Amino acid sequence: MSRYVYSLVRCVPDPRTGEFINVGAVVGDPATGDWAMRQVSNEGRVRRLASASDLEVVHGFLARVGLEIDKCRALLDGGESPNIEESWLQSLFHDHRNIVQLSAPLPIMASGSEQALDMIFGNFVIDPELASRKDSITKYAILARIRESYEAARIEAPYWKSRAEVHVGRHVTSRVDFAIGNGKIVQLTQGWSFQRATVEDLSTQIKAWAYAIGRLRNAEESRVISPDGKVSTIEAGVEVEAVIAKPTNPTQVEVFEEASQVFDELQIKVRDFDDAAKVGQRAAELLRN
Repeated sequence: MSRYVYSLVRCVPDPRTGEFINVGAVVGDPATGDWAMRQVSNEGRVRRLASASDLEVVHGFLARVGLEIDKCRALLDGGESPNIEESWLQSLFHDHRNIVQLSAPLPIMASGSEQALDMIFGNFVIDPELASRKDSITKYAILARIRESYEAARIEAPYWKSRAEVHVGRHVTSRVDFAIGNGKIVQLTQGWSFQRATVEDLSTQIKAWAYAIGRLRNAEESRVISPDGKVSTIEAGVEVEAVIAKPTNPTQVEVFEEASQVFDELQIKVRDFDDAAKVGQRAAELLRN
């Protein structure tokens, strides 16, 4: 479980009276960049309170927030650092005091943004047509599960580094989700979700990451640099793990099969999302050896 922060999005047709209706929620983990937004699927109750012009203002706000979150997710999918911090949600709360208002940001513990939204909607937002559904497993849920595995294995914080960079040779650099070790890296772990709505660029991202791992496997001079600037050594035979969410449709399967060949060639251990606990267990064994 990770700490998320959330705000309810409210439509307030007449700010003088203070009467409002919750129309959605924004939630995120600033540490990982796992942000999400959800709005009610049935606006019948909203229309009984708000005018068409009021709804246009609400829709415009939700669209702008959604675009910001989409940009953040695109950065993360491309291996970049998240660009949305908790202060962003605080700013939305302070800056919107008219037809659109937000509740003061509050913390919530969840394993992913979608689970957090499920809890928020279940308690605070009335959505008559919200159908029960099995949510896709996102990369952010995978990363949360991996972190939980390290914590369960009682690996001390100084021994694991998230979003570190692997430098191979003089010009090849790739970001990795987790690097485990103290001075010398014994395990690299990457999360991949093949359940993304669009997988067009996933194959390219995996190949770029695999290129650096391949150069590492060829015993080129390499090092790992953590976000705080600490440098660790790494050897060609380091164990590399990939925790995945398996595909659920033919397009996703095609990308997964291509990635599986890459994983096999590079001797990467592939574990299903439900087996992520074994990553932490294995890391603990490697640190003891």
